[in-house]
Amino acid sequence: MMVGLIGDLEGERAAAADCLRLLGERGDVDVACQLGDLRFGYGPDPEGCLDDIETLCAEYGIELLCITGNHENWAFLDTLWSDPRWRDEDGTLRPIAVRDHVTMLPRGFRWELGGRSIVALGSAPSVNRGLLTEGVDWWPSEVLREEHVQATIAGGHADVMLTHDSPARPYCTAPVADIVAGNPMGWPADALAYAAEGMDNVTRAVLGVRPRFLAHGLFHVAGEADVRLPGADHDTRIWSLAARQDPGNVRVLDLDTLTDPGAAPLS
Repeated sequence: MMVGLIGDLEGERAAAADCLRLLGERGDVDVACQLGDLRFGYGPDPEGCLDDIETLCAEYGIELLCITGNHENWAFLDTLWSDPRWRDEDGTLRPIAVRDHVTMLPRGFRWELGGRSIVALGSAPSVNRGLLTEGVDWWPSEVLREEHVQATIAGGHADVMLTHDSPARPYCTAPVADIVAGNPMGWPADALAYAAEGMDNVTRAVLGVRPRFLAHGLFHVAGEADVRLPGADHDTRIWSLAARQDPGNVRVLDLDTLTDPGAAPLS
């Protein structure tokens, strides 16, 4: 079974359309996972953007599963997840069907697909928080909290893990490691500390789950790495995906082999 993977779209309708067309025209992708920063619920026309995505998903018969990024309207998401429709009796959050073919996944959600166990763990701190306005384009609940980390670890191993943030060095791709080490945007110390706390949280979750495959967005760079997590009896393949319409923002994962069936990323 082939699953499409899409990196950060940042609310860009043209990028979303290009990504979905690339996957749809293959003819063998029925499910795609978007790795955060859809910019759900904000921007100049968030409902219109969702409508466009729904139209293409319906045209190609693709179910789009979106994990949460830092650049989502978290006030809106929190309100939706407070609705009993999207909560189990014990308070566990359910996926939100925001369109017929588009679903937002809660942090720590697990499911089975193509014989593989999968866990989605979205969220990340916005390293550019100092440039954003609370309630307009930044919300405190963007972060991965300790309760999310512990619940994900308690769920045990999953074959596939989808995150927005990257695990820290040495469990990340080389382009991500370069960004973390070099701080090319010149972010101040407090912003870096905020980001580092989020990376530490997702790293602890990854070490607890010990997936065979992990894909993430956030850093807007394409890369691959094979790492051995502590205590694991297998290597973990990690993909970082690019963003928008950049090369490496769309890939296909063969769930049987946990590899990309093509020689290179689609875009």
